[in-house]
Amino acid sequence: MAGTSEVAKQIAWKYNSAPVQWFRRVAWSYLWGGREYGLHFHDQAFEPAPEVTEALRRLNLKEPWLFDERKKRLSVAHHLAMHGEVLPKAKWTKWEDESWYLKPYLDEIEAEKEARASSSGLLPSFMKHGSAYSKSGFGGH
Repeated sequence: MAGTSEVAKQIAWKYNSAPVQWFRRVAWSYLWGGREYGLHFHDQAFEPAPEVTEALRRLNLKEPWLFDERKKRLSVAHHLAMHGEVLPKAKWTKWEDESWYLKPYLDEIEAEKEARASSSGLLPSFMKHGSAYSKSGFGGH
């Protein structure tokens, strides 16, 4: 896997100041339990969400090896969770190994949604940029 510095160069974060980077790392290290099962952060993405489903479809088409690695990690995590176990600490996911592999696809899908909403108007009005729904934080904008 690429190191954090290489990944950070490839991924454009909306907010990437030093305090935000620090908080992201602290939250990942101490508040999120998926690392104990060897998971990456995007392994927990909610699959029934249409954006995540499309991102996973695109991942499978463009980088099937990453999709397969994800399936393996999820399988191991489910097995461990069903038995009430976690991986030995030496096998926990490390911050340096984190890849945020779905972020480029999710950003691409979000940009397509915004372009479609502003050009064709095919999205419902509550999902358009500037509506009360999108300002509430639930619209993904």
